[in-house]
Amino acid sequence: MIATRTAGGPQLKIDDRADSSGDELQRICAQIGDLSADGSRADFDLATLLTQVPAPLTAINLDAARVVYLHQSALVLLELEATVLAVRAAAIAYRQAEKGISDTFGGLLDCFGYVTGRVIAITLPVLIPLGIAVGAPIYLGLQFLDATGLDDVVAKHFGIDLRATKAAAKEAFVALVFENSDTSGAIIEHVLPGIVVGFMGLPPTVLAADGDHALWPHDSSSMTAWILGGANMFGLLLPSDVEVWKAKGITPAHDEPPRDIGDLYRREADVHRGADSGQVRIEEITAADGTTRYIVYVPATTDWSPDPGENTTDMTTNVQAMAGNDTVMQEMVRQAIADADIASDAEVMLVGYSQGGITAGTLAADPAFLADVNVSALVTVGAPLSDFPVDEGIDVLSIEHEQDLVPDLDGNENPAEDHWSTITVDYDPDQLRQAPNLKNKTEAELDELFSSAGAAHSSAAYTASIGLMLGAGHAGLSRFTAKNSGFFTGDLKETRDYQAKRKRT
Repeated sequence: MIATRTAGGPQLKIDDRADSSGDELQRICAQIGDLSADGSRADFDLATLLTQVPAPLTAINLDAARVVYLHQSALVLLELEATVLAVRAAAIAYRQAEKGISDTFGGLLDCFGYVTGRVIAITLPVLIPLGIAVGAPIYLGLQFLDATGLDDVVAKHFGIDLRATKAAAKEAFVALVFENSDTSGAIIEHVLPGIVVGFMGLPPTVLAADGDHALWPHDSSSMTAWILGGANMFGLLLPSDVEVWKAKGITPAHDEPPRDIGDLYRREADVHRGADSGQVRIEEITAADGTTRYIVYVPATTDWSPDPGENTTDMTTNVQAMAGNDTVMQEMVRQAIADADIASDAEVMLVGYSQGGITAGTLAADPAFLADVNVSALVTVGAPLSDFPVDEGIDVLSIEHEQDLVPDLDGNENPAEDHWSTITVDYDPDQLRQAPNLKNKTEAELDELFSSAGAAHSSAAYTASIGLMLGAGHAGLSRFTAKNSGFFTGDLKETRDYQAKRKRT
């Protein structure tokens, strides 16, 4: 069975279990106290007191037994109350310890980055000449071999293929980064900002700054904003306006609502697969009682160039969104929803993979957007979302591969809240080869699919993982589908597709 772990959602966590146990013990204490009080009041009933007159010796024995009972019950109540306090204290201590460990670890990484930055700054007068002395001859030598064709001679006589060696080294580095995505995310969140602050000679206290747009980098979001500012100086990753229009769909419209999460994700992949610029698709679903719901599919990245162009699903959208800025894709979704004339009280599900998940997540955390659009559900796949405070009224399902770097680019885990369930899948190519969506692939095609170091982020790999989880009856997927059944049943009344392009002024 495919290995997964689920965080958040309506599941009982250790501290929640302690809280619920404390509540139950408190209820029992209250019941015992009420029974003792009722018994004590009954002792002073006139009829009871009169029955003691004919048998005073028995009455004395009864009173003695009653005193012993009340004494013992009081001790039991005290013990139970002490247990309640201990259980509640344990829950508080667990939460604080968990937070403390996270803060301590983050602080250590901040410190390591800061020290590294100071070391680089101090040794820079030595590092630059050394780098030039070592690197320049190597670079010029490789360029000379390539220009003269001597690299082929080297490969023939010495068995060293310089091009293949360079490509293999690059692939090995990418594989290392992806396979250790949690570590890579922590480096992005803590070490890199620390290096920048240390290199500039700023006090380390700026690393504790709050807010996504602090003057100095202190986390992945502010670090991205800094990188964005530098790129803008060279005319790269520039923001723009957007023009949106209704268009013919990249793929044909469906006749029925999605059957399950697998069907939902396949439709999400179709709004950008093979396209120069992704589309936004809106499916209108009508229930038997006449209730109308909408599914909005937000496309992923189709252009990785930092050069500004007309494409809306490009690298600029990625960086702008992760820096906490408004993007053309957010505006495209807004305009598409407005054109579709979606009522403000109609339930809406946002679905996004990679960049589409980032866009959907930012909108689900935007109070202005939620004031006009009733988003009740959000599904993201392979997207970094922890920096976005998604509204608590939205039922969130996030699916991530453990070895996928992209969801870790924000440097943090998604909140483990009741309304937010994150399913992390152990990416195993050998298991994924057995997935239903890959049965028609040849061994050569499967080898090619899983050969890339970044294959854990591929849409095909996520489709395979979701298919295997559905086949195993994964509880998290079943829960989400059952709770949001209105999006998976009824009649698909209409499908609308929208395209857009950047407008440069």
